[in-house]
Amino acid sequence: MINANNQITSNNSNKNKGKIVLFFPHSGLEIHNWVPFPYLYLAPFLEKAGYTVSIIDSRVEKDWQTLLMNDLKDAFALGITSMSGPDLIPAIEASQIARGMNKKISIMWGGHHASALPDEVFNDNLGDFVFLGPAEFTFPKILDCVYLKKEIPENIQGVLWLEKGKVVGSRLPNSAVFNYDDIPAYHLIDVEKYRSENNVVSYFKSRGCPFKCTFCATGNFNVSHKLPRQYHKEIKILIEDQKFTSLVFRDPVFFLKASTVMDCAELIEPFENVKWKGQARGTFHRQYTPEQFRYMRKSGLTSVMFGVESGSPRMLEIMDKRVKREDYIKSAEVLNDLGVEMYASFMFAMPRETVADLRDTISLMHELKKINPNILLQNCIFLPLPDTNMFKDAIELGYQPPTNLKSWSERGITSRFEERDDITWMKKDVLKEYIKIYNGEFGEYKHAYQKEAEGEYVNPMNEKADKPIIIQSDKPALDKDEWDIGIKVS
Repeated sequence: MINANNQITSNNSNKNKGKIVLFFPHSGLEIHNWVPFPYLYLAPFLEKAGYTVSIIDSRVEKDWQTLLMNDLKDAFALGITSMSGPDLIPAIEASQIARGMNKKISIMWGGHHASALPDEVFNDNLGDFVFLGPAEFTFPKILDCVYLKKEIPENIQGVLWLEKGKVVGSRLPNSAVFNYDDIPAYHLIDVEKYRSENNVVSYFKSRGCPFKCTFCATGNFNVSHKLPRQYHKEIKILIEDQKFTSLVFRDPVFFLKASTVMDCAELIEPFENVKWKGQARGTFHRQYTPEQFRYMRKSGLTSVMFGVESGSPRMLEIMDKRVKREDYIKSAEVLNDLGVEMYASFMFAMPRETVADLRDTISLMHELKKINPNILLQNCIFLPLPDTNMFKDAIELGYQPPTNLKSWSERGITSRFEERDDITWMKKDVLKEYIKIYNGEFGEYKHAYQKEAEGEYVNPMNEKADKPIIIQSDKPALDKDEWDIGIKVS
């Protein structure tokens, strides 16, 4: 429960009940790894409920299979999280290892894929429980039922399990409450294993997204924010205690609420050697005053990431982006004047996309490149994600999705059409022409991850930018009361 001071407490005085292992899978795309925040936030809830917690992260452990088998010898439960893609390969293997133990191990799945397609976990006999949405409050309750051999209450939201061969429980995802006071469980990991050459760490100040882009599943979860006192505490721990010098805000729309962003900038600014970046919408250019832009740059802002996706007004509408093509151009101009990198990602071959839409996207990319020759353009070929409207749209147009965890694990993010054979939502003649134009434009294209791995791309987090801060704007400065533009998030 949460007490009056918003702190996690437990009604159960029985400590050292048993051990649970939390497994984090790798995807094969990692250049550097961020700490496994989902488990660092979950673990304190489990520890306060009386359980011993062990975290095994296959991204930093080469022989994770041996570590997992040894850890499971004195454990009664295994927790697994995974996205829809290659992350599932080690996740499946971890489940199989648990199933092969000489004792009963309760296997509990969570994460985007299990939340979207929970029945696949049960169908493949790879899990005993599936948690839909965040599980900080439901996980300890289920552990108590398993460990103490108690009947599972019917009113637990967002948890499914097998009962006499039938999937039972609530399919309503649990609420994304994120405003609790608690320190992430850094004591359960070796932080040095996550320290990259550029000493960067990712951080989440919020969960969920207020927007409902048709290709994205993040908008399916309720939006919840950490309270200022909590993210102040956690950011200072990362900088002062853990000695990270590069901070990446991974919130889907970090820059949406100006007052919060400026608060973070003020928190970071006194640390002279600390740099930071975050994710923004195209409306970034009109959400701040020139003075605020200057201060963000002064505080260490080095890069802003945009999920542009398309340069076609028609496709932006289909995706329900609620952003115009011109917004990205104006944001590029602002960032160029600031001397801050623009990191813009694009998706290609989406359902209902035409060759004309592709040409619009290429045209926008050229415009952005003209504004800032150093802009980083990232290409990805569309990958249908379950439980999204665009996934359903792809199926209506002829797409046959994977039907089990193994087939889902064989799908990966790529920027090369020769690595994809499942784009059945586009007509063959349209796809053929589309690929011809794409390959003609991006024949030698390398994904940002590949560039960084090969040393062709220098992440702006690596070096201190020395370009002078110049703001050119005819727009009058906003009053402080007007700082929060767009959707208000509480």
